[in-house]
Amino acid sequence: MVNVVITAPRGHMDSLIVKAAYEREDIRITGGVGPVGREYIGSDIGLVSGLGRSIGALVSDNLEDVINECDLVVDFSRPQLSMGFLKTCRQHKKAFLCGTTGFSPEQEPLFEDAADEIPVMKAANTSFVVNVMRKLLGQAAKNLGSKAKIEIIDLHSETKIDAPSGTALELAEEISEQGKHPTEEIVFHSVRAGDIPSSHKVIFGCKGEMLEISHHAYSWECYATGACDAIQYLAGQGPGLYTMDDIIQF
Repeated sequence: MVNVVITAPRGHMDSLIVKAAYEREDIRITGGVGPVGREYIGSDIGLVSGLGRSIGALVSDNLEDVINECDLVVDFSRPQLSMGFLKTCRQHKKAFLCGTTGFSPEQEPLFEDAADEIPVMKAANTSFVVNVMRKLLGQAAKNLGSKAKIEIIDLHSETKIDAPSGTALELAEEISEQGKHPTEEIVFHSVRAGDIPSSHKVIFGCKGEMLEISHHAYSWECYATGACDAIQYLAGQGPGLYTMDDIIQF
């Protein structure tokens, strides 16, 4: 049984993780963390997240108040908040699963530093299928090399702030590493509209032909399921920086 604290429980992603984790027999939610001043601070996370029932875990506005009861902190919030959660997890020797995206170049190395002392997973996308797609892209890039011009199109809801998306950047990184294709030569297109859950399309444009590999999420549940699998995996690991590759084991 893994005891977890979930941040931003009223957020779209985190509320789904609360529901998915509650349905698992191997995960127990011990608390939540919300922004200072929110009216739901002190309330049960099951009610705050929309689960529809109390589960005996309260939401605090300070991770310090609830961290001792958990093994792992789950965070899909905002970069600045995530940095504070990472620091607290490191101080208390708790595992940290982070699905937040949009970190600055100065913030990124802090995950590697913390991983020297605690288990850390930084996952821009927790969908099993998206990570299969990423490996397919690496294989395509390896075989096509410089023969193709590569463009990545990512579509998300109008509330998503970062563009390109963290997933688009991870896809580009895989293409660059496997195909020796400079990341700066990959063209990104980002669309933010309506309530689109997530869609990524990668185009390899060649002479007289084109290869297109795409992934479309029709709901956010696939990410919540993947996050719960990541919780279970990360809880059993020692200090280190982990990715979804470690779970899927390609």
